[in-house]
Amino acid sequence: MARKKQRVNQHIMEDESYQIIKDLIPREWVIREFNRPDYGIDLIIELFDKVDDHTYETLGEFIYIQVKSKEKIPITTEKIYSVGNVAKGKWNQDKSEYINLDLVKYSFDTNSIYTIHSLGASVSVLLFYVDIQSRDVYFINMNDYIDKIILPQKPKYATQLTLTVKIPVLNNLKNSIISSTALKLYGKRSKLLAAFTKFNYQRNELSYAFKIKFWPVITYRDTLEKDLKVTEREVYELAIFFIKQIEILDIWNYEAWLVLPDAKQEMIKLKNYLQSDSLEWDKARNDIIMLWQKLTNLGSMYEDLIREWYLPKLIGLLTSYPDIPEIIKSKSK
Repeated sequence: MARKKQRVNQHIMEDESYQIIKDLIPREWVIREFNRPDYGIDLIIELFDKVDDHTYETLGEFIYIQVKSKEKIPITTEKIYSVGNVAKGKWNQDKSEYINLDLVKYSFDTNSIYTIHSLGASVSVLLFYVDIQSRDVYFINMNDYIDKIILPQKPKYATQLTLTVKIPVLNNLKNSIISSTALKLYGKRSKLLAAFTKFNYQRNELSYAFKIKFWPVITYRDTLEKDLKVTEREVYELAIFFIKQIEILDIWNYEAWLVLPDAKQEMIKLKNYLQSDSLEWDKARNDIIMLWQKLTNLGSMYEDLIREWYLPKLIGLLTSYPDIPEIIKSKSK
């Protein structure tokens, strides 16, 4: 017998999920649906910053969202052990101490994970897991989860059909302090990575001006510029020019990573000194070298530490949340 066109519960839950997310995201941010057709990204969130009580301006920052939902999501507790730096070594747990962490779990198909993996880490793709009954929205950065948890543990994950993704219950859009700090960080990702590239380029150019080599390698440029002489004034002007290029970047406004505003202050201090009438070559040279050493180190810190934030790992739990969790010593056997 013929029936009229029907609407399935999955579509109703999808609409409910989107509305719950919209209710929890800052009202000045713009959410755009991106799932017609759906190839893994459901929503794009564009971040805005407050100008005054009536005006907000776009930051040019975007977060990509894959939305999943369930009528009621169970919460479990697991022990989270310390793990070595997976950016430069294998997954190696230290079970001498741990943190008890409340988690929600989602069984993610590996096709979706592989699609996100292929995008690389330059754009932020988040999983929003929506509890329809409680209207909780749990979030996790899948780029970081893949690089810092999945690949170190299961480098051949693509041979499986699904993987269980574990999300800290702390990562809840209802917790505006945590979610706002996290989402703003993810929105700045492309700007941060672009800045790290710029810092490395600038340090390289300054190293040529100072005749400093970081590796014992003779390049074609060394041959071409072997007789090049750079005056002290030219070095000062180059450093000032570089500072003027980077002091206006948006990244310095992200105060949750404390080294960023500190680096901005050091930068302005050096610029003022280089523009003063009381310059001393040795001090200026040392200050320039130290500043760009710190700036280029930001990229290493970002990979080692910041990409661990808000993940279900001990280092992230200790460094990215307002309250430090209790570390429990394992009982000796």
